[in-house]
Amino acid sequence: MKKQLCFLLAMVVLFQFACEPPVVFDKPQPADVADLGGFPKRIQGKYLSSEDSSILQITGNSIIRIYDFDEKMHLSQVDSNQQIIGDTLFNLKTNEGQHIQIEGDSIIMHIHEMDTLFVIDEENVLKKFKGYYFVNIFIPPDTWQVKKLDVSRGMLSLSSINKKEDIEQLKTITETNQDTMPYVFSPTKYQFKKFVGNEGFRDSEKFMKIRE
Repeated sequence: MKKQLCFLLAMVVLFQFACEPPVVFDKPQPADVADLGGFPKRIQGKYLSSEDSSILQITGNSIIRIYDFDEKMHLSQVDSNQQIIGDTLFNLKTNEGQHIQIEGDSIIMHIHEMDTLFVIDEENVLKKFKGYYFVNIFIPPDTWQVKKLDVSRGMLSLSSINKKEDIEQLKTITETNQDTMPYVFSPTKYQFKKFVGNEGFRDSEKFMKIRE
């Protein structure tokens, strides 16, 4: 059961920034645009994903993804390294316990995970250009993954460069012939503007603002 739970969480956070992206840049984008010190008050808050029950939280200087849900497992999936005592599932190797509910022949376990996707600092950079926010995540030793953040009428879109159409378009715009991943691009400000204007960042996830 432990393995299956870990697999589930891995699948849920597949969107996350820890995975090696197919496209990176040799400098924060767009080039020659000033860095921002933080996210404005008007877009700060919590946003509910349209794809799952996770919440994206925008603070003054960070983006945090929160997972809060119940996971149901069959009792037969408890392995030999685990033991149920009362309302707790114990891991016999680590001596750690997880509160559970037993419902018939099933176990219900509450999952609460918080993952910090982005924090503004000397290496992770936020920029604004043509009405969009661009989140630049530093990837050692010297490249950045870039995501586009757009907020309009309570809807937030967080978009990435993953699709083949985006990669081919960047190759054409920047006259890059590289054929192995990760693709490293060095666009000018004008080239980046053209990419964004030509429907770049096609891989998008949408969130609706939660009124508090």
